[in-house]
Amino acid sequence: MPRKYADLCTLILRAGFFACIALLVVLSWLPGDAMVRTGASGRVEHAVAYFGTAIMMGLAYRERPGLRVQTLLLVVLAAILEVGQLYMSGRSPGFLDFAASSTGAALGSLVMWAVRPNLLSYLGLDS
Repeated sequence: MPRKYADLCTLILRAGFFACIALLVVLSWLPGDAMVRTGASGRVEHAVAYFGTAIMMGLAYRERPGLRVQTLLLVVLAAILEVGQLYMSGRSPGFLDFAASSTGAALGSLVMWAVRPNLLSYLGLDS
């Protein structure tokens, strides 16, 4: 594929990744009375959100940092956001929420480790 295509795809994927991070921060630190739930358990919501963010990060940043570091960064973010809930009205941090977030990040990174080379080749981004 032409280099411009790859550059545009990378730009779009990075914008999507930063949108995921922004959403995680906003949704984690919304006051309790402003929360709107999906109907799934809160822990499932945490896992799915971090799973998707790990996928976006793995596609947006294909070379550096490595998947292990990406996972660690998302786990640290999950811890920071959980602790930050101490200062939000109607919210409280939870270890199981943190565990769900970390599990979602780890599973997303495992999926990226397994399918990223083939997916990038399919998308024409494997240069």
